[in-house]
Amino acid sequence: MKLDISQIDNLQLHHSTFEGMINLKVIFFYTHGFFWEKCQAEKFLADQVDSVSLPEELRYLHWDYYPFKSLSGFNPKNLVVLKLICGDLEHLWNDDDHQNLRKIPSLLGAINLEILECSGCESLVELPWLNHLTSLNKLGLTGCCNLKTFPVIPKHFPIIELSDSKIEEVPDSIEHLVGLIKLCLKNSKVNIVSSNISKLESLHDLDLSHCSIAEFPKIPRSLTELNLSETQIEDVCLSSDTPSNLQKLDMSGSRVKNVSIKMDSLRDLNLSHCPIVKFPEILRTLTKLNLSGTQIEEVSLSLDSVGNLQTLDMRGSRVKNVSIKMEALRDLNLNVKDELLKYSKVTMQYHPIRFKRDSNSRVSSPILMSKSIYKLQMDHCESLKLLSELPPYTPYLDAHGCTSLEKVSFTDLDPLDDDVVDWFYMLFCNCFSLNQDSIDNIEANAMFKIGYLAEKQRLTWEYPYLPYRLFCCFPGNKISTNKFEHQNTSSSLVLKIAPNGSSGSRFLVFSICLVADLTRCHHHEYLKFICKYQLTTASGGDYEKFTSQWSSCIDLEAERKYMGDHVLILFSEDMVKKDEDYEGASFEFYIENPNFNGMRMTEQGQWGMENLRSFDDATA
Repeated sequence: MKLDISQIDNLQLHHSTFEGMINLKVIFFYTHGFFWEKCQAEKFLADQVDSVSLPEELRYLHWDYYPFKSLSGFNPKNLVVLKLICGDLEHLWNDDDHQNLRKIPSLLGAINLEILECSGCESLVELPWLNHLTSLNKLGLTGCCNLKTFPVIPKHFPIIELSDSKIEEVPDSIEHLVGLIKLCLKNSKVNIVSSNISKLESLHDLDLSHCSIAEFPKIPRSLTELNLSETQIEDVCLSSDTPSNLQKLDMSGSRVKNVSIKMDSLRDLNLSHCPIVKFPEILRTLTKLNLSGTQIEEVSLSLDSVGNLQTLDMRGSRVKNVSIKMEALRDLNLNVKDELLKYSKVTMQYHPIRFKRDSNSRVSSPILMSKSIYKLQMDHCESLKLLSELPPYTPYLDAHGCTSLEKVSFTDLDPLDDDVVDWFYMLFCNCFSLNQDSIDNIEANAMFKIGYLAEKQRLTWEYPYLPYRLFCCFPGNKISTNKFEHQNTSSSLVLKIAPNGSSGSRFLVFSICLVADLTRCHHHEYLKFICKYQLTTASGGDYEKFTSQWSSCIDLEAERKYMGDHVLILFSEDMVKKDEDYEGASFEFYIENPNFNGMRMTEQGQWGMENLRSFDDATA
C-alpha cells in the first residue's frame, strides 16, 4: 500500500483498518516535497483513534509524520524496514518505551530487521543493544539531539550517522566494529576518541567536525578522509612514519597554529580560517591547499617545495608577498583585503620546457602546457600594481576591481599542438590604472587565443557541438584600428569579404570588439552579449543567418559592479564558418540584461568587427 498523504485533505482511519489485510506486507505513507508541514498531518488525523492494528506479515513500514503514540500490539517478527520519520511516537510495541520517542525496546523479536530509521527523534536518549540484529545494515540516528550513549550494533555495520547528538565519547568497544566504513559524529559533544579506533581496518571516512576534541585522534591506516573542522585542536604533526593512507584532511575553522605534515598519501589539505601565521610544512605530493582567511603574510613556492600543487586558495588571508615558481599550479586565488596587500606585487615565474621538433624549430611541450595555471583569481585586490609573465594559455584570469593594477604582461610561447583548453575568460573590469602597453598586451593575448581557438574549430569541423569561447573585458573607450579594421558607432555593421584566391576551400573567422557603458549592469551574472549576423553570396540571392551569444560567466558569490566604458573582445565557435563563396556580411549587436529593473536593457556604443583570418582547408 503506497500513499502520498500530502495530497489528501482528510484521511479516515480506524483501529481495525488493516486487520482484514492479512497479506499486507508494505505500508508506505509518504509526503511529497520538502514543504509539507507537520501541522497538516495533525489536522487531517485529528480527533481520530489513538492507534491502529498492524498485520504480523508486515515487512516494510514507512510512515512519515506517524500520528499515533505507539505501535501497541504489533509483532515485528517479519519486519525488515521501519521508518517513522518525524512522528509522534512515544512507545513502540508491548508498551516499551520521533520527536517524542525516548527509548527503543530490546527488539529481540525483530530478527529480520534490516533498516531502523530514527532520524529526527529529538527525545531519544538511549538505544538498546542491537548487536544481535545480524540483518541490520542501516541505522538512521541523524538529528537525535539528546542521544547520550554510543550505540552497540552488529560488528559488520558499515555506516553510523550520529551527528547532532549528545554523545561525549567514542568508547573502547569501537574496535569490535570491524566492518565500519564511515563514522559521522559531526556537531556532537564528543571530546574523547578511544585509541582503539586505530585498530579498524575498514574505516575510510571519519567526521568529527564541530566537536570539542582538543587532541588529534589516532587514526587507522585505512582512513582516507578525516574532517576535524571547527574543533579545538591546535597542533597537527603527521610524520612519514604515521601508518595511514589519509588523502583528505579538513581542519578549517579549528584552532590549529602549528602544522607539520610529511605523509606521502595526503592530497587535499584545508586549513582555512585557522590562526596559522606561517606557510605550513607540507610534502610536494599535496595537490590542493586551502589557506583562505589565515594570518599568513608570505607565500614562496617552488618546484622543490610543493611541486605537485595544483590548487592554492588564499582568499581573505593577510598575504603581502607572493613568489611562485611552479609548473603544476592550475588554480590560484589571491583575493585579499585591500588594506592587507601592501607589497602590491605578484610574481608568476613560469618556466616552459621545450623540445626540438627539428633542427630549426622549437615548440612548447603540450604536456607542460596542460599543467599551466587553469584559474588565477585575484579580484578586488585594489593595491595590486603588477602582474608579470603570466602564462599565455590560462583559461580563467580574473583581476576584476584591481583599481591600482598598472602593468600586465604574458610570456611568449608558440601555438599549441595539443588539445588543452576550449574557452578563455580574461576579466580586467574596473582596472582603471592599466597603462597602454598593458592594454596592448591584453589585446594581443586575446587575439592570440582567438587564433588558437579558431584553428581548433577548423580541425574539429565535423563535430560542430564543441564549444570554443573567449570573453575579454577591460576599461576603455577606444577600439584598436590595428586589430579591428571594420568599425562603426551604431549597433550594426556591414563588411565585404575578399574572394577566395586559392583553388581549395577555406574557413572565415570573425571576432568582435565593442565599447559599452556597463555602469547600469548591476546583475552581472545575467549579462549577455548577442550578435546576429548574415552572410551573403556573390549572386546576392543566397544568404545564411547566424546568432552568437556570450555570457559574462562570473563567480556569483562575488560582488561585481561595472563603472563606465569598457572594451570587450568576444569570440565563439559559431564565428568560424566554412566559406560558401560569401561576398558580404552584416552584423547586429546588442547587450541584454533581463533583470535590469525588471526590463530588457540594451546598450549601444562603438564596436568593431575583424575578419581575423582565412584558413585554407588542408583536407580539401
